[in-house]
Amino acid sequence: MTSRLVPLLVLGLVGAAILAAIVSISVGEKGPAPPVEGAQTVQRLYGGIEQEGDSLGSPDAPVTISIFNDVQCPKCGEYQLEIVPELIEKLVRPGEARLELRHFSIGPRQTTAGAFAATAAGEQGVQWQFAHLLFMNVAEAEVSGVDDEFLDRVAAAVPGPEFDEDAWKDDLDSPQVEARVTSDAELAAELRLPAMPAVVVDGPGGTRELIEAPSLVEIEAAVEEVRGD
Repeated sequence: MTSRLVPLLVLGLVGAAILAAIVSISVGEKGPAPPVEGAQTVQRLYGGIEQEGDSLGSPDAPVTISIFNDVQCPKCGEYQLEIVPELIEKLVRPGEARLELRHFSIGPRQTTAGAFAATAAGEQGVQWQFAHLLFMNVAEAEVSGVDDEFLDRVAAAVPGPEFDEDAWKDDLDSPQVEARVTSDAELAAELRLPAMPAVVVDGPGGTRELIEAPSLVEIEAAVEEVRGD
């Protein structure tokens, strides 16, 4: 009896090993990638603020602050995460200014996959949330790059059940999204911006161009200058 059980036991162990190998290959040795961080942060920061396309804040705000930045640049992300929350609380929520996100590639490519992904999210009114999540997690993608898998994980973290990931994927290849991303790149080239985050502040009192990662104090001073009170 025992002699019969041994071959069956061996076969069972071999089968289990093969099954484990198949599962390991299907999900990867390290298992499925974890979700990106920051969903609750962006919900708190952007919740309740009017948003359309690249614009954040009331369309009736007297001042527009255009931020030229690269969503695939970790150092640029540090700047964005430091400056934008302050601008939102001090100027956007009170209705004194609105923000515009301009995709400005710091690297050799004129446009980036991240810019297309964030702009496509803007078709559903969540471009700023998507971009913020990218900035919060882009350092993770420095080695593997900002690929489709990473962008899908960012999309999955966008807060709110109304965000349609399938529609977002369709919009990635739309002519409208391509036109907006290309327009941003052309505007940055026209302004001859150096390879650092930049800000353009526009209002009744004129326009101020601030280059080389301007500080919050510099931006606030420019807003006062162009407010035209």
